[in-house]
Amino acid sequence: MRAALAALALTAGPAQACPMTLALYADTATGTELRIRTPAPWEGSGGTIYSIELGLRDGRVLWGRIGQNLGTSRDVGQLYSGCDRPGPDDGPLSEEAAEECRAWEGVVYALQDGVVAGLPGPEEKAPESLILTDLGRKLRYAVFSSPGEEPWDQFRLHGCAE
Repeated sequence: MRAALAALALTAGPAQACPMTLALYADTATGTELRIRTPAPWEGSGGTIYSIELGLRDGRVLWGRIGQNLGTSRDVGQLYSGCDRPGPDDGPLSEEAAEECRAWEGVVYALQDGVVAGLPGPEEKAPESLILTDLGRKLRYAVFSSPGEEPWDQFRLHGCAE
């Protein structure tokens, strides 16, 4: 767990005025943490609005993205495990490679004052919770070896990255 926290450079801070691109969320029951950040230039393809990292209790970090389609589509997230995150000198993952290491794909919703909505923009205030649909069940079969280790689908805002 400590390695995941160090790798993500997570620091708890005032969450009440945190912009979306610095938001830190947690599933406190499992110790799983979700970090939202601005994508690097090479990560911004395909409508990517946020890069995400999911720090698991055992120290592993899954990486991924949240993207938007134009129009009325929902925000869709993906998390990858078992393949390296492409860097500035790499090409994007091929469809085959992405399919092999995709651990989760689903709709991502904001939850604020009991109202479900789409995600706010990068500089807007982070919502109190995020819902990553079907995350726990998908990770249970893709990443974990026994039931009960996986996070639930709701993550609560618990800090703001420096």
